Amino acid sequence: MDTEKAEAIRLEDLAQGRPSDLAGDDVVNEKAERGVRLKLDLVLLPLLSLSIFFGYLDRGQIGNARVLGMQKDLGFTNQQFYNCVMMFYVGYMLIELPAAMSLRYFHPRYVFGIALLVFGVFAAIIPPARSYGGVMTLRVLIGLGEAFTTNAYIFITLWYKPNELATRTAAVYGMTPIAGAISGVIAYGVGKNLENKSGLMAWEWLFVIEGVVTCAFGLLVIFLLPGLPEQTAAKGSYLFRSQEDRQAILTRFAKSQNSKDAKLRPQQIWIAFKDLKLYLGSLMVGTAGVGIGAFSVFLPTFIKEFGFSRLETQLYSMIPYAFGLLGLLFFPWLSDRIHQRALVTITCLGITATGFIILMATTNKVALVAGACFVAGGAYPSLVVSIAWLLTFHGGYTKRATASWINQIFIQGYSIMATQVYRNPPRYFLGHGIALGVYTIGILSAIACWWICSRANKAKDQRQAEFAAAGELDPDMDEDYERLCDYHPGYRYTT
Repeated sequence: MDTEKAEAIRLEDLAQGRPSDLAGDDVVNEKAERGVRLKLDLVLLPLLSLSIFFGYLDRGQIGNARVLGMQKDLGFTNQQFYNCVMMFYVGYMLIELPAAMSLRYFHPRYVFGIALLVFGVFAAIIPPARSYGGVMTLRVLIGLGEAFTTNAYIFITLWYKPNELATRTAAVYGMTPIAGAISGVIAYGVGKNLENKSGLMAWEWLFVIEGVVTCAFGLLVIFLLPGLPEQTAAKGSYLFRSQEDRQAILTRFAKSQNSKDAKLRPQQIWIAFKDLKLYLGSLMVGTAGVGIGAFSVFLPTFIKEFGFSRLETQLYSMIPYAFGLLGLLFFPWLSDRIHQRALVTITCLGITATGFIILMATTNKVALVAGACFVAGGAYPSLVVSIAWLLTFHGGYTKRATASWINQIFIQGYSIMATQVYRNPPRYFLGHGIALGVYTIGILSAIACWWICSRANKAKDQRQAEFAAAGELDPDMDEDYERLCDYHPGYRYTT
């Protein structure tokens, strides 16, 4: 068999999710693969990371708006305000699975771009709504729109190999602590300079400004975001024109343990629900609902309760986000560098748990800010590394999408719970205590996932050794990942 034919068969096997023994990696132009990865890093990652950035900016701005007087001006009780915060997460949970599957039926540029336009508009029109019912409804709609931007995490699993995911997930998610910090800067500037300008209060200007900028970025995404890798390899794009690039895309796609043109397979949903890893992984990742989801919304309130003024609060709220960003820069890089997901995840969860202990143990201002820094410094990287790890638990696109959906239910469920338990200032013992319990469960779940995945990999290796000893080939090796999911004998879990 000549090299060109062998390579064609190999690429087709890989694209269909079948491991192939024909023609090794040396056939692929390594220079082309590096070029593809560089283009993805320079175009795809910034577009996805900024999509997440604007999502978190519009999600969390209600916390800064509260400090600027939103709750007082609208006459909301504390419970009404907590409910407005909570309703965002309700919308988020409702549509996560359809949102993930939408990538397989519509071009990603429209999935992401239209989502940005939708929740940008809804955020910008909160000021004229003013009523309790109106704000509640708009928060649900913002959540529905933002659910589509979290497709970024499953989208990069199609473009990147498993050993590249932690760093790239960090690059995508890295804008979230920056969003929190910049939100504080914007709120400070708006509060100082735009109060009662053109008939709008400062908190109203905050919603309008951030919503309009989000819409503008949505239009940019519609023009620039690449499509699915297998479609890009077949048709080319403005980024990938050469045949070498397109072959490299297909090879990289296959190494991500995905299958070409995967559509909704309902049986994979059932397979996912029978998988213990689905629930343990969700308990592990779900901690972010407290450590990031609710904590970030209430952080300006926490800082204010430490004894700082209204404008000082906006600036001091930047400090924990800076630590979150440092954690995001270091721990995912370390995870890819040492090829270790479990230990890094457990370490980061432990750092956040330590932060909640500090917040409950002292009234010293400096120590309290330090405690908040521990919470953010561990919470952001733990989410990134655990998501990069958890998505490799599930082979088959629908199974992986189902796992992403259940993860979001846990994350948003914890977020909803947290919006209702952070209610006794200034110490917030109940909220911090429950958060500590959630992170303890997350650590135990991560340990269990580590054990299950390691044991499964050893069992698959043993199975192949037995076939080899008998001089036979495993018949299931010819199956694709879409049929056998991660139970395919060639599928390997990262640990």
